[in-house]
Amino acid sequence: MPSNLDESLHRLIHCYKSQVKRTISDSHLDLHIGHIRALKCIRNTPKCSAQVISQRMNLDKSQVARIIKELLSKGHIEKHPNPDNHRSQLLLLTQSGQSVIDTMITLDSTISAKMTHGLSEQEIKDFKHYAEIMIRNLCE
Repeated sequence: MPSNLDESLHRLIHCYKSQVKRTISDSHLDLHIGHIRALKCIRNTPKCSAQVISQRMNLDKSQVARIIKELLSKGHIEKHPNPDNHRSQLLLLTQSGQSVIDTMITLDSTISAKMTHGLSEQEIKDFKHYAEIMIRNLCE
């Protein structure tokens, strides 16, 4: 049993990522976690561009370009001219991309239920509160 915070967090992150990867694989979605995160970013961000994805996901431009290229080739997103900035393009989900997101919402709920099994609503609320404080402390 880990006695220090960093080991507990490392194990939680490792187990969570492994569960997400396994769940995606079992659902036969031909995507990796980066694809899913980018699709979620596009869905949740009005006027989403590659630059926005790069900033939100903390990835460099080449990584984002590769993800976008793969999502375009799979037909999950499409590009449209940005009326506010002619040097960038807006990214939008296609029906296929929305279908992937709908599947992931269901899978995310399953993973969350498994992860929080045995915890009260208050414990979950407290965990989220403390995690946000730690994130701010490390990212600012």
